[in-house]
Amino acid sequence: MGTYCSITFDDYSVFDNKNWYFQEIVNLIFQPDDFIVEKRKNSSRNEMIWGDSYEGDEDIYEFKGFIQNAKVCRQRLEIYGNSLKKARKDFVRAKKIAKQEGFYSFSLSQVSYNKYYNEIRSIISQKEKNYDQLFTNLRESLIAGDLGIQGQSLESHLYSILSVIDDNAFVEYDLSGVIESGWVDEEVARNVDYEKIIVLTEGKTDVEFISKSIEKLFPHLKNYYHFIDFEEYVVRIESSASALVKLVTSFAASKVKHPIIALFDNDTTGIKEMKKLTSMSLPPNIRILKYPDIPIAKKYPTIGPTGKKKMNVNGYACSIEMYFGVDVLTKDNELIPIQWKGFDDKEKKYQGEISNKKYVQETFRKKLEKTTVTETKEIIQLLNGIFNAYE
Repeated sequence: MGTYCSITFDDYSVFDNKNWYFQEIVNLIFQPDDFIVEKRKNSSRNEMIWGDSYEGDEDIYEFKGFIQNAKVCRQRLEIYGNSLKKARKDFVRAKKIAKQEGFYSFSLSQVSYNKYYNEIRSIISQKEKNYDQLFTNLRESLIAGDLGIQGQSLESHLYSILSVIDDNAFVEYDLSGVIESGWVDEEVARNVDYEKIIVLTEGKTDVEFISKSIEKLFPHLKNYYHFIDFEEYVVRIESSASALVKLVTSFAASKVKHPIIALFDNDTTGIKEMKKLTSMSLPPNIRILKYPDIPIAKKYPTIGPTGKKKMNVNGYACSIEMYFGVDVLTKDNELIPIQWKGFDDKEKKYQGEISNKKYVQETFRKKLEKTTVTETKEIIQLLNGIFNAYE
């Protein structure tokens, strides 16, 4: 006699498995910290799976499995490029596969992604389930097919399901039975295998502040990124931006398949060096980004040969410090100004950087140590650029 387990999305049960579990799904949407062990009443067991077998049963069992909310699971798929747009394209491709294989006795050709999307939302909300494996119409086929169609990629399948339920709805993978029955070792179940995204920046402080900001503001995504301080391995020539170009071209020439994000400062030097890469034909696993333009930089105080002047410093002087928040950039009730350093003849632009940089950096370090962090819109905008790099 076997033991079954399944995943529930907002208490709707799918992906039934006997004597094992779908490790690929775990790898896509969960992290090791999502695995919990806790005491629960038998009466709390999901009725879609157990029916009324445990109704009123106050005995205790030990739950072992993964649990997270839908929004977090969806974001984890998004950082690898999954989206509703991609799910739509995948659905069209899947319909062609299903037609070629003659899997369904009804036509899928007139079924749009919107129709599919609304159908699975309705099925989940109504908790409609049967175990007869019927494929005579769309709704019954979706119920029998774990809310997906033949040929659909697992990533798009999961993303579609996660998109129709509330952000705060729980996604739960109860592995208690298969673990307790000995089919799955608990240590094996706790293991999550995923590919980290390498992030390359211009310097050491960028690595520190970006990685710590992700850890503080988006802790559920921190394990997906690996930051390399390439100054330890690469000789600095001309500037950190130029060294970053050399490192990226080395990765490309070596045909490294790992996902890589190269992140340049939004200043004169960074943009000049970034253009060297954007003019090249790089493999799709390598994404080239710069820090985003931000509203605060559109009219920011600067100091130059002609004195003090408010200017748009986007593209001229936005290094990592400009994204720390107005609170960090303010001293003695005034914004700490940009100091112009020199003129780039090739770009026909001045290069600037924040004055009193050490003060700004130390203030931001203290800010990240606080329990609650405010004034984060600029750094979040920067981080969202990283998270959406593969969109």
